[in-house]
Amino acid sequence: MNRPYRYTASPPLVRWASLALAAAPAFLSGTVTAQQEDVQAATSQPSVVFEPRVSVQHTITNNARLDATGDSDQVTEVIPGFQLISNTARVKGFVDYSLHDTYYARESRFNQIRHSLNANAVVEAIEQWAFFDVAAVVASQPISAFGPPVDGSPANPNASQTSSFRLSPYLRGRIGAEVDYEARYSVQDTRTKADNRSDVTSQEWLVHLGSSENRQILGWSVDANNKVVDYSLGRSIETTALRGRVAFVVTPQLVLAGIVGAELTNQLSLTRESHRIMGVGAIWQPSERSRLSFERESRFFGEAHNALLEHRTGRTVWRYTDVKAISNGLDAQSASLGSLFDLLDGFYTQLEPDAIRRTQLVLAEIERLGLPANVQVFPDFLRSSSTLQRVQQLSLALLGQRSTVTLAVSRSDSRSIGGALQLGDDFDTNSRIRQRGWSLWLAHRLTPNSSIHANWGEQRSVGTFSGLETRVRSLVLGWNVLLARRTSGGIQIRRVLSDGLASPYSESAIVGTITHRF
Repeated sequence: MNRPYRYTASPPLVRWASLALAAAPAFLSGTVTAQQEDVQAATSQPSVVFEPRVSVQHTITNNARLDATGDSDQVTEVIPGFQLISNTARVKGFVDYSLHDTYYARESRFNQIRHSLNANAVVEAIEQWAFFDVAAVVASQPISAFGPPVDGSPANPNASQTSSFRLSPYLRGRIGAEVDYEARYSVQDTRTKADNRSDVTSQEWLVHLGSSENRQILGWSVDANNKVVDYSLGRSIETTALRGRVAFVVTPQLVLAGIVGAELTNQLSLTRESHRIMGVGAIWQPSERSRLSFERESRFFGEAHNALLEHRTGRTVWRYTDVKAISNGLDAQSASLGSLFDLLDGFYTQLEPDAIRRTQLVLAEIERLGLPANVQVFPDFLRSSSTLQRVQQLSLALLGQRSTVTLAVSRSDSRSIGGALQLGDDFDTNSRIRQRGWSLWLAHRLTPNSSIHANWGEQRSVGTFSGLETRVRSLVLGWNVLLARRTSGGIQIRRVLSDGLASPYSESAIVGTITHRF
């Protein structure tokens, strides 16, 4: 049955990976045929797809506020929304919006209207020369790393609606036959309803010159940029940097690079100080299915690096990323359809090179399995200053015609570099915050119109303040069914256990949802 596509908005690694692989043969069959059918369906989609929808969700929970009181309640949400996908010559992107009107049976003071928005688009204003990147996200964000995880509940004391909007006009072209150029301006504004967390505004100018992509042996580039990040509860951080890069093509599969430059910043002091930039990089792509890239720089705060390892087979996607860099608090609100979407998107790259059509493919598969596209191991928490952050993520997907197994493992280490400033966030009492977590998803289509899924996961946060540690374990079981041609329903049961000094609680809940797409 043709249905419109829609958006749904250190652990034991070896053991869990082995468990997922051992279970794979029972889930995987007929992959190639199903993928080809999905590609044909996505290709036949019109250039612009607009689809309104409305959902009604009812939750019965024994702990509505996710705290030690354990007050039970029933929560009803009416959720109208729409999705828009554009794949025209001049506009490529997506918009997904929902309005959540929430009613509590007992605690009416928690009744409120929330908004959810995810949008990302590229507009070609002048053919092959002038462009606009536009991105917007409105979503609930964790206020603290040590509170309850965000579950969409207005009664959650650790959730704050956060909005982020980014606009980036730029010019791109070629000088002669050998030199490419780009001149870009970006502005991003992020605001949160939490009074004790900063609003953040960032402005950046970038000028890039470099050799064209048709180089044979040696390539080069020069990048100059200036970035100002302003925190409403803190001070402004300004960084100006100049980088030169030389790339040497050793073989068609291996490229080595050297980086040299300088930067001027007031990140570590009240006055701007100059620092050298030295770095190396490498890209190795032995086949179309495997890729390894690594870049390391010596910066004013020490070492920064960015590593990616990705491998695809006919039925699996393996991905590992390791990034160490300055985080200004904006990345958590970047427009993304979630880690599950990103993982499956990498799998379908080999079948559909067009990004928008590939988006339709991935969302259709996620819908058939009844999974949430925007699932994350744990989202980043709000802060009021820049931090030095290292994030490591390992993900695995096993895909079949009717079943999917995904495993995601993540670890982060965030350190304050703002000195002794008291800005109201978690770093007032912690110089370092470490988080780690894992999430295992299993999904299976029982029939063309029904599916079941299960999720088991854990996330842990540890601070430097004595005894400040939380651990949250969750188990979710769900069933989804197509009730009519454009109407679907689902039932989900969840159990959550949280221990630690910061937020000990437990919750059991059952959630029913009906969605109609017009």
